[in-house]
Amino acid sequence: MLDQFDDIRLRDLIFFDRLVQLRTITAAAEDLQVPKPTASRWLASLETKVGHQLMVRGSRQLTLTTKGESFLRQIQPLLAGTRTLRASINSQRPQGTLRVSVPIPMRRLVGGSVISEFRRQLPDVRLEILIQNEAVDLVRDRVDIAIQRGPTSDSSLTVRHLAKVPLWLYAGTQTSGSGADAKALIAAPGDEALLQPTMPELLPAAVVVDDRTSVRDALLEGDGVGILPAFLGEQPRANGDLLRRGNEPLSIIQIEAVSLPEQANDIRTRSLLELIMVELTELLGRT
Repeated sequence: MLDQFDDIRLRDLIFFDRLVQLRTITAAAEDLQVPKPTASRWLASLETKVGHQLMVRGSRQLTLTTKGESFLRQIQPLLAGTRTLRASINSQRPQGTLRVSVPIPMRRLVGGSVISEFRRQLPDVRLEILIQNEAVDLVRDRVDIAIQRGPTSDSSLTVRHLAKVPLWLYAGTQTSGSGADAKALIAAPGDEALLQPTMPELLPAAVVVDDRTSVRDALLEGDGVGILPAFLGEQPRANGDLLRRGNEPLSIIQIEAVSLPEQANDIRTRSLLELIMVELTELLGRT
């Protein structure tokens, strides 16, 4: 006999996955192009079918419960299999080259697991990944997809919202709680203005470097404090290599994928972005 758990739809799982990535009902509803009340009902219905609360509402965003984290991990293979099935049905052996631009701090989003799975799904497609911080002109630079921090102001481009990412203040594990190192700020441009209202005691920065991966690397050496996006800071924190300071993120940034309109429905583009979102979900699930 079927019970209410058996009534869970694939739509429910896709919605939950996007909700985890975007962190608010409003953002997930906009992304899936459904009314906000409908999205709220979907979450309530899914929690009823599962029999557990999956997310709790915070002051700024939704966060996963322990059951929610477990549920998210369990559904990822199913969603990945669905994406593979969709790709195999909709594609007629896609070929050609897909050029992707990714800023240096986000290079992990197109790391080994993404590349490996993309090659498995689309073995005849050549994937070119450009790791750079320079502004990208899609036409001039012959780039199909640019992964970047939003919001994007160019209305002529197709924009896909990938995730909302918290920025946290982290410290190296060798940084003392009260000594000089505790106030040695390793900053990226703009960090000092971000800290001025709430933590002026950390200013001025000891070092300013235009690359958050360099900020992370300095903190991993045990020196000072710095601001990192969760996809750079949370795995080292989980490994005991970084400490996170504060109970609330300093800010939330939007990660977007932009492309020319004719590229938006390309199976190669959709497949890569789905894989990047899986990677983001896994990284942000630790926050």
